[in-house]
Amino acid sequence: MPTARSASPAEAAREPLAAPRIKFLGAPFDLLPKDAVLHRLKACSPADRFAYVATPNVDHVVRLSRQPDLLGAYEAAWMCWCDSHQIERLGKLVGLDLPHLNGTDVMERLFAEVLVPGDTLAVVGANAALGEALQQHFPQYRWHFHAPPMGLAHNPLAWRAALDFVAEHPARFVFLAVGSPQSERLALAILEEGRSCGTAFCIGAALEFLAGRKRRAPALMQTLGLEWLHRLLQEPRRLWRRYAGSLLPLMLLFLREVRENGLRRAQKVMPERQARS
Repeated sequence: MPTARSASPAEAAREPLAAPRIKFLGAPFDLLPKDAVLHRLKACSPADRFAYVATPNVDHVVRLSRQPDLLGAYEAAWMCWCDSHQIERLGKLVGLDLPHLNGTDVMERLFAEVLVPGDTLAVVGANAALGEALQQHFPQYRWHFHAPPMGLAHNPLAWRAALDFVAEHPARFVFLAVGSPQSERLALAILEEGRSCGTAFCIGAALEFLAGRKRRAPALMQTLGLEWLHRLLQEPRRLWRRYAGSLLPLMLLFLREVRENGLRRAQKVMPERQARS
C-alpha cells in the first residue's frame, strides 16, 4: 500500500487557517500582510504541487459582478491579494482591515529577497522583446518563455499549448501574463489538470516594470495610491475606458456591500479551504 507523501515546507505553510480569507465586493481576499506573504513564497519549491496567486483589483471585482462564473478561478487560488488602494480604502469605511499588496511591489521583493541564482522561472505571455529584456536584467536565473497568440481563451490549440508548456517546463515560479481573466482561467485549468508543479502568479504589467520596459509612478504617487493615474497618463488610449467604466460599478458594489453587511463589517472568515497536498 502506498504511503502518504510528506508535505514540503511550502505545502505545510499553505494550511488554510494560516491565511484567513474574507469576501468583499464579491471577491475573495486573504488577510495576510506583505511580510507573511514573502515568508510563504520563500518556502516554495519547484517540486511543490501546482498552486497559484490571484491579485484582484477594481477591474477584477467589477468583472466578477458581471461574470460570476469567474469566481471559482479566484476561490481556487492559494492566495488572493488586494491589488488596489481603492478597494483597501473602501474596506476601511466598513471596518475591514484589508492588507494592500501591490503586485509589482511584491514581484520586486520576490526578485530581491526570495529568488536565488539558478532558480528556474517560466513566463506565459512574454513576447520576444520582453523575454530578451528579462534575460538581460536577470541572467542568474534559468528562463523559459511561451508567447501564445491573441485570443488565447478562444483558441483550443493555443490553450492546450499553454497547458503543455507549463507542465513540460517545471519552474519554481510561473508568471501568467496573458491578461485578466485569461490568466486566472488558465491558472485554474492548470490546477485542475494536475500535471504541473510550482507556484504561479496571475500578473499584469509587473514583468514589464521589472524588465525596465515601463516606468513606475514616482514614489509620492505610489504612496498616495495614485499609481493608476500614472499608468493612465502613460497609456490613455488603452486604459481610459477601463478606468472610467469601473468607477460607477465599483460605487454600486460598495453601496450593496454596505446595505448587506452594514458599516461595522465583521471580518468573517470564509469556509476552510483545502490545503495544497
